[in-house]
Amino acid sequence: MELLDTTLREGEQCFGVFFSIETKKRIARLLDALRIDFIEAGHPAAAPSIRNAVSELVRLDLRSRLIGHSRLERSEIRMVRDLGLKWVGLFAGVNRACLARYGLTRESAYRRISDSVRYAKDSGLQVRFTCEDASRSAPHELVELYSRLRELGADRLSYADTVGADTPERICQLHQAIHEEIPFSRLHFHFHNDRGRALDNAMKAGEFGAQCIDASIMGIGERSGLASLEDAMRRSLGMLNAGDQALLHQAECLVAESINMRHFSRRRFAHKSGIHIHGVLCDPAHYEVEDPAATGDERTIVLSKLIGRAGLRRMLIRSGLVAAEEVLEQLLETVKSDEFLELSDTAEIRRYLEGRYRRVLNAAQTGITTAWYAAPAFL
Repeated sequence: MELLDTTLREGEQCFGVFFSIETKKRIARLLDALRIDFIEAGHPAAAPSIRNAVSELVRLDLRSRLIGHSRLERSEIRMVRDLGLKWVGLFAGVNRACLARYGLTRESAYRRISDSVRYAKDSGLQVRFTCEDASRSAPHELVELYSRLRELGADRLSYADTVGADTPERICQLHQAIHEEIPFSRLHFHFHNDRGRALDNAMKAGEFGAQCIDASIMGIGERSGLASLEDAMRRSLGMLNAGDQALLHQAECLVAESINMRHFSRRRFAHKSGIHIHGVLCDPAHYEVEDPAATGDERTIVLSKLIGRAGLRRMLIRSGLVAAEEVLEQLLETVKSDEFLELSDTAEIRRYLEGRYRRVLNAAQTGITTAWYAAPAFL
């Protein structure tokens, strides 16, 4: 069974985690020495610092295959290619909730998927395609998507338990439902740990012959993260030799040194990725398997370089700022260039955005109106 490490991509979506470019390079070298099959290098379109990091990672000439994350956008696929990556990781959901989120019919969604996969292949890239929210998709929806992707020439097919809803029992049921048409030996699996079952789910998929399992160092990732690479290696490979144990320890230390523990302790319902924040703004159920209030926790929306337009627009409104589209774009560029920005407190976010907003207005001399009011807590 192969292993894919997503520390440098999904790991940086974890509340409290940021890596310098040099740290990313050191982690990548350690993963390569551990013979990890795939390393997700990041989502280049998400922020300038991520593009710079990916460019540096490509120059390392690693044996592990580097993958660049991309939405179904030609500009993002081109960016992955132009940075020198050989693999692109595309993703989309096809269940009812995913289609409703973007106002798509099933056929229009498949047209977008087909166009993107063909474009990536024509651009000389190998494609790993992930079905988002696969654990809440019907077996026939998965079979249809994966069958179409095979016809399009996708090189790897991936299943994402986006909200951590799966259990080993459900993995058994999934295998029974689809294995004759889509064997597990043709699938990657990406299990989230919201209910603490990511590792058990990964090992159960491995028992059924899973081609590849996604993991990250210390299990870091969006919200509660996913299976830890350390545990996945120990469970799948058995006793590790002293050399591998030393490499894993070095990797763990590098990650631990990059964590703000005050934020990390509040990560369970924290949303930092722009894509995830957009989904939560549409409907929290897109990225939460249960209501935070039911567990005594609070939802946390994070302002960082990973923010997207929808999230930033909502934060501006909640901060009492009304911005024209061109001002929003300038603010978005400013935020995305603030490499280690990470704010979740309402008052701190308001002060930060007010200051940047005023700078943009002063520089552009744009007649934008502002409306001040007491801002409620985000979402």
